[in-house]
Amino acid sequence: MTDPLKLASEFPSADYAGWRKLAEEALKGASFEKKLVTQTLDGFAIQPLYTQDDQDDATRLIHDVLCTSVEPRETVTGWDIRQLHAHPDPVVTNSAILDDLENGATSILLKLDASARKGREINSGDVGVDGIALHCLADFECTLKDVYTNLATIALDAGAAAIPAAAMLAARMVDEDGADEAAPAFNIDPIGTLASTGTLPCAAEDALRHTAEISAELIDLFPLGTAISVNGAPYYNAGATDGQELACLLASGVAYLRALTDTGMAVDQAAGAIAFNVAIGTDFFAGIAKLRALRLMWTRVLAASGAEDASISINAVSAEIAMSKVDPWVNMLRTTVTSFAAGLGGANSVVCLPYDHLIGLPDSFTRRIARNTQLILQEESNVHRVIDPAGGAWFIENMTRDLANVAWKKFQSLEASGGILAALADGSLKKDIEAVWQSREKRVANRRDPLTGVSEFPNIAETKVSCDAPDLDAIQANGKARQTKYSQTVGNTLESLMDTARNGATIGHMFTDLYGTSAAITVPALTLHRRSEPFEALRKRADNYKSKTGAFPQIFLANLGKVAQHTARAMFARNFFESCGIEAITNTGFADAEPAAKVFTASGAKIAVICGSDPQYGDMAADMAKALKDAGASRVYLAGHPGDAKAAYEAAGIDDFIYVGSDVPGICRTAMDHISSDVRGDK
Repeated sequence: MTDPLKLASEFPSADYAGWRKLAEEALKGASFEKKLVTQTLDGFAIQPLYTQDDQDDATRLIHDVLCTSVEPRETVTGWDIRQLHAHPDPVVTNSAILDDLENGATSILLKLDASARKGREINSGDVGVDGIALHCLADFECTLKDVYTNLATIALDAGAAAIPAAAMLAARMVDEDGADEAAPAFNIDPIGTLASTGTLPCAAEDALRHTAEISAELIDLFPLGTAISVNGAPYYNAGATDGQELACLLASGVAYLRALTDTGMAVDQAAGAIAFNVAIGTDFFAGIAKLRALRLMWTRVLAASGAEDASISINAVSAEIAMSKVDPWVNMLRTTVTSFAAGLGGANSVVCLPYDHLIGLPDSFTRRIARNTQLILQEESNVHRVIDPAGGAWFIENMTRDLANVAWKKFQSLEASGGILAALADGSLKKDIEAVWQSREKRVANRRDPLTGVSEFPNIAETKVSCDAPDLDAIQANGKARQTKYSQTVGNTLESLMDTARNGATIGHMFTDLYGTSAAITVPALTLHRRSEPFEALRKRADNYKSKTGAFPQIFLANLGKVAQHTARAMFARNFFESCGIEAITNTGFADAEPAAKVFTASGAKIAVICGSDPQYGDMAADMAKALKDAGASRVYLAGHPGDAKAAYEAAGIDDFIYVGSDVPGICRTAMDHISSDVRGDK
């Protein structure tokens, strides 16, 4: 008997050739390669469709190789939900840490303030700025009060003062019950510090040697922990491609691996002391492929180094370059994408940044949203239940292979040129990354890469997010009260540093004794960016204008004809200008120029944009432009590509044109100049 539910049997079998033919017919002569094939910034192509025929021997092996780099227990417990803490007050931070750990977080990242990160004392002007005021062991005790560090991983972000900070944390943890079960992440990373700040307090070679020596001692004390972090975030947040970030991660990892084995550590133990920190953007599939490619390449490095254990520790963090200060609630969607990609890509721990991270200090609500984003992915989506869940997907396997090939070539190029330190020192790496940023910036400006809530669907009347403004003077005074005097010389071994910490030495004291007070090496620092920054600058300028005048800068929409005739371009124009903070004054349309000019004058606007259909433009655009100029418009735009009529439109008084592909911030910057020509301080 024939099964009536086998509906597919009634249709011919599908194959790629048949699909390609139908696709080309639908394109009606347009180029298949230009319309449907995506060229990545790393130089390889992404096809619109993948089939089993796209698998080769290399892609078929990727999943098997990656399975050897994952601990099976992670499919039971899930990745580490790591919460960032940077409130300047150790007392407030302690309360927030306990709240996080009681409500689902399993790991804590402590970011030291700008003063401690630079190795300065608590009387510095940077105390409490961009981090916790952790300057002495008593500060660490206060911050980690009632925290069981053998159960929750404590990670550090301490910049140039990573070694003194690591000694502080080790001194706090080593005598606790269950210390041998603790898995701290000390995150010493002089290469990453050099890349992000442009300075190191000692010669790079000395920094690597001392890092390796201290790391060996730290791993002896905490065999389950990691001592070194290879941080790719500074490169990615400066604009680097995924391939460039991976190459920098690999080159830095190899440099640390060499330094560790030079101390006498076995290669397996040395590899286990290293963790990778990877920035994940909002390109979902690229984020998955990037983590898989890193695992694949590091496995190859370890195999070439004679290691038997192919496991790798990866912390993934939401990339700041992808987040925005305006319409920050959309950041919840962005960080959900980054966390989901991190989980599918096989991250061991994930930092989901709060949606107001770029604006100020998060409160309990924004931390809860960040924490619950990961909890939902784990507990309701069960993302972690499978080892390498993306394995076998033809598209992702090909993307992983192509990205790994590109990154490996870039890594080999870095090694051939003297390594990551040489590329930072001569500025060549910064130059390469800046070139990519310029390409990214252009794609955002013309909205080829749209930003929801920023360049698309803006809401200039949104309620601003407010954040806590702590009393830094009081925090500094309380920190001074916790300190005790220490005047002895500090040694350069971990044991010596821990002893001095117990006896009252500050991070600033340790730092000065270890390195002195001036930078020993200076290189061109990477410039951190956000894709939304040109729009943010104009939105801030618009807010300043409003604070001085009582209203946003405005543009009048000179809509032609009936609503159905002008709506499409009127909406386009409104979205275009409001993305940069210029409020659009709209209406139901005008049959001719004279009433439009009168309404324009009554609106109080200084500039206008003509919106309608192409046939209407041929009949009305010239008259409308002249009437608007006669009514006092200092600048008139036309919504739509002018084509061959550009010269005629310009002769009629139209100053510029807005259409798909236009430089939105550039055009709006000029418009803002015209609007605010008589208002001081709007910039």
